[in-house]
Amino acid sequence: MKIAICDDDKPQREYLATLVNEWAKKSGIRITLKMFADAQSFLFSWSTDKSYDALLLDIQMPELNGMELARTIRRSNESLSIIFITGFSDYMDEGYEVSALHYLMKPVKKVKLFAVLERASIKLKKESKTLLIEYDGAMIRINQNDIICLEAFAHTIELTTADHSYQIKSSIDLLEHQLDSDLFIRPHRSYLIGLHYISQIAKSEMILDNGNRVPISRRRYTEVNQAFIRFFKGGRPH
Repeated sequence: MKIAICDDDKPQREYLATLVNEWAKKSGIRITLKMFADAQSFLFSWSTDKSYDALLLDIQMPELNGMELARTIRRSNESLSIIFITGFSDYMDEGYEVSALHYLMKPVKKVKLFAVLERASIKLKKESKTLLIEYDGAMIRINQNDIICLEAFAHTIELTTADHSYQIKSSIDLLEHQLDSDLFIRPHRSYLIGLHYISQIAKSEMILDNGNRVPISRRRYTEVNQAFIRFFKGGRPH
């Protein structure tokens, strides 16, 4: 679960980060946590990486405030769980406009934050994660569960699903960052593979359900093999 904290108050950011990490440890949920000191910084990150699942967002910030940032996000994304952090209740009506998951009043209480993060986690599990790509002049959302393989070439990535192949301009490093790490493995610097579609693993290659063979780098074999076993023994972890 990828969580962002956006607050111009450094002690508040650090306090929220401590609580978020405590919740993740208590819940057994693996998280990636990033912090931003202003809305512009988050917006810059968001412009290239829309894989965030939850955003703890202060409303009162200079220049671009939290409510304006939320409106900008909602123009292209409805799934991000936005949790407003505020010292005032004046913005609650506006929060409905941007489908905020919840408001937390300062000072934020641990029990209330834990409850809201749990709601965000449940919401995430119910939604199919998607990958947003630009293809043939249009933006397309692809269900990550449908992705069999991504292969890097000189200037493009070939993304293969069960019924389509897309040639897109991107880097495999950027796409790896956007994909759910519980669903994909990188056996070789040029490949990202959907764990669900791996049929067999050998020392130097894997065979996919569609019969394609993908090389496995020697230094990545242990990681790939463990991910494969973990995925098929117990399904995807939290």
